[in-house]
Amino acid sequence: MEDVSDAEPDPSERTRTTLRPVRRAPNFAQFLITGTVVGVLLGLWVGSRDGSGGYSDTTAMGFFAVIFGGLGALLAGAIAVLIDKRSLR
Repeated sequence: MEDVSDAEPDPSERTRTTLRPVRRAPNFAQFLITGTVVGVLLGLWVGSRDGSGGYSDTTAMGFFAVIFGGLGALLAGAIAVLIDKRSLR
């Protein structure tokens, strides 16, 4: 009986190697979280400065943190979409 493992494979049965393009898409969640954190930190810094206009420092910091956090998330999302569009090329 012939050992099957030593036999040469039939050329028609060989696997064919094909190159496929790899799409490198950004992770949207990480972009949004990073944009929100940076925006909140920037908002806290802006709110902690003098001249709150009649609001307490904590209230001003909270308002600015929410506003800047939302703007940071929007900006980071827009950047992620642009990077995603570019990765399709």
